[in-house]
Amino acid sequence: MGNFLRSSAVVIIIVSTVVLQVLLTRYFPRLLLDLPLISVLYLTISKESLLWTIFSGTAVGFLQDSLSPGPLGMNGFAKISVGCLAYMANCIIAIDRVATRWGMLFVSSLLAAFTFLMLRVLFLDRHETMDGSRILLSALVNACAGLLLFYLFDKISRPDE
Repeated sequence: MGNFLRSSAVVIIIVSTVVLQVLLTRYFPRLLLDLPLISVLYLTISKESLLWTIFSGTAVGFLQDSLSPGPLGMNGFAKISVGCLAYMANCIIAIDRVATRWGMLFVSSLLAAFTFLMLRVLFLDRHETMDGSRILLSALVNACAGLLLFYLFDKISRPDE
């Protein structure tokens, strides 16, 4: 029964972050927060399985792409690639302290923004400028909000501990 509740909590985390992100970006188009990325990073750290990272990144990215007006597949690829890098970092460094989690969230947010920007430039043939201060501010917001959400996700997915 406990395994079913944890699996249900994971599904609730994935769906709620994606739906909330889509709703927030519809009303606040310049939103700096990336809730689906934070959920993928949390699931990567908590499950510690590369296959699970690929599955959760694919599910979150596909859900986000299907609910948003952008092209299908770009968010999924960005989430999978950043999630796999976070998995490899978690294998080398124990990401269980607040400082290491904050650093991982900050660097992952930067990498996700650069990956998404490069995909738009390379595959959609768009000529875009990179707003470095906005990307840094977004990484700071994601890192700070991610720490709070990691704590909340821990309480949701592991209530018995």
